[in-house]
Amino acid sequence: MFEVETMRVLVLGATGYIGSAVAERLAERGHRVVALVRPKPGEARVVPGAAEVRHGDVTDPASLAAGDVDVIVHASAPTGDEAVELAALDALLAGGARLVYTSGIWVLGAGAADEESPVNPIPLVRFRAGAERRVLGAGGVVVRPGIVYGEGGGIPALLAAKAAEQGRGRYVSADGREPTWPTVHVGDLADLFAAVVERGEPGAIYHGVGEEAVPLPAIAKAAAEAAGLGGAEAEAWPVEEAAGDFGPAFAEALALGQSVSAARTRKALDWTPSRPGLVADLAGGSY
Repeated sequence: MFEVETMRVLVLGATGYIGSAVAERLAERGHRVVALVRPKPGEARVVPGAAEVRHGDVTDPASLAAGDVDVIVHASAPTGDEAVELAALDALLAGGARLVYTSGIWVLGAGAADEESPVNPIPLVRFRAGAERRVLGAGGVVVRPGIVYGEGGGIPALLAAKAAEQGRGRYVSADGREPTWPTVHVGDLADLFAAVVERGEPGAIYHGVGEEAVPLPAIAKAAAEAAGLGGAEAEAWPVEEAAGDFGPAFAEALALGQSVSAARTRKALDWTPSRPGLVADLAGGSY
């Protein structure tokens, strides 16, 4: 067992899908969570697990001053604008706290990869290559989650909704290929973030991947089952057609075939994902 040192942790995106799970897990482990949320006039924000709530926005670097915390977890939704992202990172790093930055496996591009692989980002996340360099160069830590699922959320929820809308399971495919997705349950990912906050090494990259390569046709079939279309087979959805629903950049991301290892991460942090896999959760779990 590791002795846990209680820390003050600022969590950006603490009301989001990943950030809320991270904030609650850190609080469960005894850390004092400071949630940074976008201000909403006339509304007092309550964030589960947070001991304190502050207002700020990544588009306003002056609102990100955080000199009174030990660690910052940046799990805020990305803007997609590299200049905005880098300005926010510089403001966060200026306070001297250790920064844990949430990137993603799409920064690796197609094919097989591990924590040592060079980045080859697809257009949707091209800005993340520069963001990762900025964080690592300052001694921060990068976490790259796979496709996040669980608790009825994430991209799989979108697939289930599309299956219900179209009456069948479909997966986005380029040139007839059947891609695979690296995945992670949001609960397992929260466990990883807690381990990174407590024991992560400066300048390290960690992969939040529970299953390295789940076939997308199986995911789409399970999404159809989640939508009440039991027994339906999945079919390929050409990326050019899917672009009409999702936009070209996101459709390309959904068609991306990857196999991503987290072996080094598991060994370094004694991280052992234990929740049900994506197909099982979609077909008969939280969706």
